[in-house]
Amino acid sequence: MMHLWDTNTAIYYLQQLFPPPAEKFIDGVLKSEQPIITAITEIELLCWKTTTPKDFQVLHSFINDSLVIELEQPIKLKTADIRKKCTASNFLMPL
Repeated sequence: MMHLWDTNTAIYYLQQLFPPPAEKFIDGVLKSEQPIITAITEIELLCWKTTTPKDFQVLHSFINDSLVIELEQPIKLKTADIRKKCTASNFLMPL
């Protein structure tokens, strides 16, 4: 069986926030299969603002070890850059 990871699953796993039974289950899954993420999940992980330098290194290792269902690389990088700089309030129009 293959498992598609969403952003929250990846972050919770990487920060060891799951309860021990869930952590054990995921560890077992990773022994037999590669994580699969979408390009959107990759972008969201690259935008993760709460990362320490160590978290950032772990995050990049996770992404490199994952099968990523791709978009074009320039589109992903530009999207991540825009998302880091903008918030929803930047797009609100005055009434």
